[in-house]
Amino acid sequence: MTTQPRGPRAVIEAALTDWWMNTDPVEPFHSPAVAEQVETYLLSSGYVIAPDTRKTSMPKRLDIAMTLLLVAVCAGAAVYATVVNDWWWGTAGALGATLLGREALYDIRARRHARNHR
Repeated sequence: MTTQPRGPRAVIEAALTDWWMNTDPVEPFHSPAVAEQVETYLLSSGYVIAPDTRKTSMPKRLDIAMTLLLVAVCAGAAVYATVVNDWWWGTAGALGATLLGREALYDIRARRHARNHR
């Protein structure tokens, strides 16, 4: 009794085994034929082959610099607002500087580790 393969690797393994059993051993290895066989096997097993569209481009240096500029502007506005006793705007400026600074920090870390967090 054979069991159904589980997971994509097991399906690929089964597809390669199927190709190996049904192909003449004297015949040279033809990559497009193997790829077609594996793709057909995966599609018939319910898997969809699609590019990974979750990744986007890496944060650019200019984007990080602009975010840091906005952090500085928000922090300056928060300081000015608290000097003139406008606490609501001071709080809003501090919150904006904090959130933008956090975003800039994530972008810098993502760029340093060559990955994208978005």
